[in-house]
Amino acid sequence: MCCFTKKKKKKKKKKKKRKDYRTEIEKQAEVTYYTMSDGAKVRVLDFDLAEKPNDYTIFLIPGFVTVFQSWHRVVKLLAPEFRVLYFESREKVSSKLPSRRMKRQITFDRMALDLKEVIEQMKLDEKKYITLCSSTGGTVLIKALSNKWIHPDGAVMVGPMVEFHVSLFLNVASIVLPNILLQTVLFPVAKFYLKNVYVDAEKEPEQVEKYMRAFEEADLHKTKPLMRKMRHYSIWDLPKKVETKTLLVGASVDEMHSTEDCKKVHQLMPHSKYIDLGSNKATHSEPVVEALKDFLCDLDNGSF
Repeated sequence: MCCFTKKKKKKKKKKKKRKDYRTEIEKQAEVTYYTMSDGAKVRVLDFDLAEKPNDYTIFLIPGFVTVFQSWHRVVKLLAPEFRVLYFESREKVSSKLPSRRMKRQITFDRMALDLKEVIEQMKLDEKKYITLCSSTGGTVLIKALSNKWIHPDGAVMVGPMVEFHVSLFLNVASIVLPNILLQTVLFPVAKFYLKNVYVDAEKEPEQVEKYMRAFEEADLHKTKPLMRKMRHYSIWDLPKKVETKTLLVGASVDEMHSTEDCKKVHQLMPHSKYIDLGSNKATHSEPVVEALKDFLCDLDNGSF
């Protein structure tokens, strides 16, 4: 008689549940994916929360790998009065790209085309709306506007990037360093430094959450190839082709985005006005919201 012993089944390790970094207002958004002409899918968060919304819809285009926390305050301030649409371009973790090759081929031209296709599918050009953007969101918007792909009633651009200065070191590092090394070694070290040294976690918990989420949501297969394309990239020939009424917002004490470049864009853009809000914080909180509302008043009374 044969005797068989049953092998004990190894218990599967439970996957560590990822922290939900979404803010309370972010959880209230209606999430929609739009299919692009090349098969990619990009996400839009629709904050249609106002009881009696303003006639204008706000279409928000955040910058390169920007997480929602950066615009949380602005959306929270605008949502009681306006319908706010938060567009997530294809380098964001939320986009669904069918192949690794498509991830490597992300360009600003393709992102601008995505913007056009989303606005067409939403039929926004049939309604009153303005665009609000920052940084590389401005790069994408300027491309779309200069090509006459979209037709908003106005645009608010916070420190739009028209020229990039990516260092040779970062460019080489993005080629040489494998993603696995970045994710398993460098990212944890950087997160520890930011959480325990760079930012006061007790005084600025929201800043910590923002940085942690940025690391969690970084899709290196998408972002590294695009970052390499940024080196010496410039669109200085495009602002003069933008006919949309535009409010350009600078932040003179923000070292990340050049105020001088923003002023130069104003000089080149025929229907633009320039204001300086001082700090990056001001451009992502109450002061920029007030400037946006004043801009809408000027559009309505024809004084812009």
